[in-house]
Amino acid sequence: MCSLSAASALVKTGVNARLNRILTTRRERAADLGDAAEELFDAADALLAGGKRTRALLAGLGAALGQQGAEREETLGSALVAGTGAALELYQASALMHDDVIDDASLRRGQPAAHRRFEALHRDRAWLGGARAFGASAAILLGDLLLSAAGEELAAAQVRADLNPARAAAARAAFDAMTAEVAVGQYLDVRCQQLPPPRPDQDPIGAGGRMHRDALEVVRRKSARYSVMHPLLIGALQGGAVPGAPLHQRLSVFGEELGIAFQLRDDELGVFGDPALTGKPVGDDLREGKRTVLVALAWERADTQGRALLRSVLARPRAGDADIARVTGLIEACGARAEHEEQIARHLRAAVAALDLIGPAEISDQSRSDLLELARRLCERRA
Repeated sequence: MCSLSAASALVKTGVNARLNRILTTRRERAADLGDAAEELFDAADALLAGGKRTRALLAGLGAALGQQGAEREETLGSALVAGTGAALELYQASALMHDDVIDDASLRRGQPAAHRRFEALHRDRAWLGGARAFGASAAILLGDLLLSAAGEELAAAQVRADLNPARAAAARAAFDAMTAEVAVGQYLDVRCQQLPPPRPDQDPIGAGGRMHRDALEVVRRKSARYSVMHPLLIGALQGGAVPGAPLHQRLSVFGEELGIAFQLRDDELGVFGDPALTGKPVGDDLREGKRTVLVALAWERADTQGRALLRSVLARPRAGDADIARVTGLIEACGARAEHEEQIARHLRAAVAALDLIGPAEISDQSRSDLLELARRLCERRA
């Protein structure tokens, strides 16, 4: 078993056990609510049962950054790493539920999104009012509940571990910065989707460049930092990294650059991925009007006719599979996909360069190797 697989197994085991305990405790607290409690926590269970636990793993690798051997294994399997990872998974579940409501998504991880699950519950029981509105409301409220549980679990994990107060405060500040930044990034994403696309006859380089810059800002704030940078920093801060010190700065650059590459890969899978692997329908990002870097690159490279085709599909929820296929063909043919792949590689190289600046006194060979391997997997993934 390679080092990264061993580290992942240790973290997953602890996080899964902790999540199971958290949800069991929450069910017990809400037992007097009867069926309502079961409805809420069955939906939470369904979403939290899936996922790769990547954010939890990053927090664990951050906490064990300078360690190796038995000491490293002890940290990766510790209650602090399990609790911190569980808090990050709870927050991610909260963000996904809210994101799916905003995007009116149908699937998440190959099963009905939470709001669709609640919508079906409403219909099956022939309740009063609108099933769609109930589904959205219930998913938003469950997302809020999981956000609350995430903050509670992080604080409890730090108390259980008797963590140094300065380390605990620094990690909590990073966690709070993460949740606030995702909300801002989500708003930027929603806002961009509402803006009319440029006219096909406008200067494609200027319009595409603006679209590209806006897309990268959304990527940074909504996904890149929360997917990689903040989890890694939260773990490192709990492990003793000093806010603002060179180690913290270099980990920040590594995490942000890798997070951008990770999200660019996700955007590409949304257009070219296999739904059987991604768990999401192909083309939904286009139908929702998301102005991704991939779309911006296509806008810059396509001719007037191609830009008109792209504009006709963006933000058109009923765009058919044939229309989506024509747009994906355009993105491929104009060279946008190839350039997108190069940009993923460029951000990955920048991440590796930042990691190379961290000396052996601050990062063990095992930790360096694991972070490099994880970076490669995140950028080459197909799901």
